[in-house]
Amino acid sequence: MTTTDQYHPTRRTAPSTVDESAQSATAHEVSASASRPTTPIVQGLALLDKDPRYDRRTGHAALSVDVCFLDGTKTTAKLELDPGRVQLLSMQLERAIALREAAGKEESE
Repeated sequence: MTTTDQYHPTRRTAPSTVDESAQSATAHEVSASASRPTTPIVQGLALLDKDPRYDRRTGHAALSVDVCFLDGTKTTAKLELDPGRVQLLSMQLERAIALREAAGKEESE
């Protein structure tokens, strides 16, 4: 008879010949399972009021952003864009500005 290892479903281990209630986890095993990192869930990004950085060598632009997590914490990160993404972002922002201006004209009429 074999049992499935809970962390590796495809790995099979032989059943213990010693009563499991008599076995105790070593300090290393306990700390390893207790310190497993959990993946924080990102709620969104917020662009910081800082000028973008541009790397002439690679053509990449870097924007500073706050990464906001569901638990309310934040961290600052760098959003790096290659030249194609910089161009795409430029077109998307131009479109968003045009849509905002059109919405403003409709409201004033």
